[in-house]
Amino acid sequence: MAAVIAGVLALLAAGMLVWFALYNVVVAVEADGRLSGITVQNMASGVISAVVLVIAAGFTFARRIPGAWTLFGLCVFYVVAVFVGTPLVWGTPFGAQVKWLFSFDDSDSTAMALTIFLAVLTAITSAIAAGVKSYDTKTRV
Repeated sequence: MAAVIAGVLALLAAGMLVWFALYNVVVAVEADGRLSGITVQNMASGVISAVVLVIAAGFTFARRIPGAWTLFGLCVFYVVAVFVGTPLVWGTPFGAQVKWLFSFDDSDSTAMALTIFLAVLTAITSAIAAGVKSYDTKTRV
């Protein structure tokens, strides 16, 4: 049951990442039609991350232990990347990053905050799914 819950949470997180990427497409088109470096990075990372998360969710749905551990690792990586990696790469102060993330001002900050929330829940449930022993009731004696 934990594998199914982890998979559903991962699919929801992937949906939030797609929302984040699509918001950046809309912003780029409304501004002047040209893509800035940060917009391209946001779109590419959002779509690629969503695809990778869906693949890991599929293996978790299939109740594959390595898939559940991979999903756990990806979710932890996403949380660390947003809180630590982004401020280091772009030179954003940590406080400003957290303020943007949880301000819910724009659609992209809302999508990222929900992604972080769902990624934490997914990491917890996928670790549980990978760590518990499954008892097969259909084994022949």
